[in-house]
Amino acid sequence: MSQRSEKVLEGLKRAYAAYYDIEELDDGTALKALCAYHNRDSQYVLVKKAELWAAEEHEYLYLWDAGQLDAGLTDAIFQRTLADGLPRVRPHAQHMYTYLTAVVLYDSAQPDALAQLKRLKKRREFKLSLHGWMEFRIAAVDLSNGEITTNRAGKALGKDLKRMVGRIISANQIGEEKTQ
Repeated sequence: MSQRSEKVLEGLKRAYAAYYDIEELDDGTALKALCAYHNRDSQYVLVKKAELWAAEEHEYLYLWDAGQLDAGLTDAIFQRTLADGLPRVRPHAQHMYTYLTAVVLYDSAQPDALAQLKRLKKRREFKLSLHGWMEFRIAAVDLSNGEITTNRAGKALGKDLKRMVGRIISANQIGEEKTQ
């Protein structure tokens, strides 16, 4: 793990800590943390038992530090995220959606790995979406220049991530200039 990726990883964990429950992982793989977000909205009349509607939103965000990203690692990230995340999806009448999100930090990548990453997709609808849906999103962050590559489902994630990573990198560069 490079020093820059460590700083970005810690900065992302601090940013996500406001809304997500973060579980540190150290299993010898590139997976460094699992961040879980849960939200329930509802509307009721007079008493809570007279509920008009309710909607639950969930996201499981996996933070990866890949170093060198290649096609094999991209596929392994996809498979591991789905294997761990799919059992966590609990569709029911009030379930709106669950996102399984992978955020990958890398120092260098093979072009075919990024092309493969853009094509990754997995979406399931439960009972014609009456019990919600599940969607896989992925975003890869190039630590050398801050460029972000996403799949189609991860476009909005990419915009937010670009802003967060830009702040983290610029804050670290300013801090380095002050210490020199």
